Amino acid sequence: MIKKSKKRLYLDYAAATPLNSRVQKSMEQYWSDTFGNAGSLHKEGIAAKQALEHARGEIAKNIGARNSEIVFTSGSTESNNLAIFGTVAARQKEGVALRDMHAVTSVIEHPSVLNCFKELEEMGVRVTYLPVDRYGFVSAEAMYQSLLRETVIVSIMYANSEIGTVEPIAKIAHVVQKWRAENKQTFPYIHTDASQTPLYLPCNTQSLGVDLMSLDAQKIYGPKGVGCLYIKNRVMINSIYKGGSQENNVRAGTENIPLIVGFSCALSIAISNRETEVKKVTLLRDYFIQELLRNIKGAELNGSAEKRIANNINVSIPGFESEFLVIALDDKGIATSSKSACIGEETEKSYVVSALGKNDTLASSSLRFSLGSATVKKDIAHTVKILCDILKTHRND
Repeated sequence: MIKKSKKRLYLDYAAATPLNSRVQKSMEQYWSDTFGNAGSLHKEGIAAKQALEHARGEIAKNIGARNSEIVFTSGSTESNNLAIFGTVAARQKEGVALRDMHAVTSVIEHPSVLNCFKELEEMGVRVTYLPVDRYGFVSAEAMYQSLLRETVIVSIMYANSEIGTVEPIAKIAHVVQKWRAENKQTFPYIHTDASQTPLYLPCNTQSLGVDLMSLDAQKIYGPKGVGCLYIKNRVMINSIYKGGSQENNVRAGTENIPLIVGFSCALSIAISNRETEVKKVTLLRDYFIQELLRNIKGAELNGSAEKRIANNINVSIPGFESEFLVIALDDKGIATSSKSACIGEETEKSYVVSALGKNDTLASSSLRFSLGSATVKKDIAHTVKILCDILKTHRND
């Protein structure tokens, strides 16, 4: 008789979420029935175009934007690249040399932002990497002091994908706007990667005050491979692809209608369920943190305890390498992570945790648990027990 395997426990929702059944249903007809190219003039193309524009309108409404301000992409990595390189390319087109540009970001950004800024440095752009405090916060005052007449773009993540700290984006955007007004300049633009936030935080572009904002469907129970970039009216960025005139000439390529429809549906569900989910998940998160710190000697919470996205728990457990714990937990049927899935396996320690001022021991022993709609209290109790068993076993080795 074959022994039935135990159900696995998924605690890595910050990396990817399962597809919501309502989202899946919303996409079905666009795979085979309404399959036309939205750029075509025949009946099938017009039907696809209508679906595209309806989805655009719903997303715009849900983030306080105009339809014309939404550009569909393949996800937040592309959106971040488009925002950063597109802004620089627009300045180049105006005749500004790369060596005469300046850009600002923080030391704890996602790799899809940090690597763009590193590339800009190699191209000759001056870059300021703002430090963070011990909780992961960027100082709005330090931001103001960093701005120069040559600054073209500022990019700060809304909620850090690794340690969960929620940055004061509205305050930072206000500082940038104030500096622009004082210096009578259009630049710098303020961009935020808000991929982690729609499920748990307001993403109204007017309230946040941003010029550019990246979103990703796979983080909100939508399909993988689609996202968008909000581009405020009168913000000028250039396409980074050569091709057709799709998406207001900003992002060439045939729009993926099924994924875009699914993205729109997922965002609407996220916003309608947000209040309930925040209450539920915050209670679970705080219980999880409490149990980890109570049961594991020497464990340290990374990031802010108060201004933290509802589903994130990140702790360092000295004496154990992150990757070892991830693999050991996986072997026990629990999926978690040590850092952003986009960082890769070559980095032994977390640059985000290091930036908080923590030593190499803590930076190389951080674990990220991220909760989701299916998480319940008994899952947390089970995870803490299994983790404690692993630690006890291997401390005695």
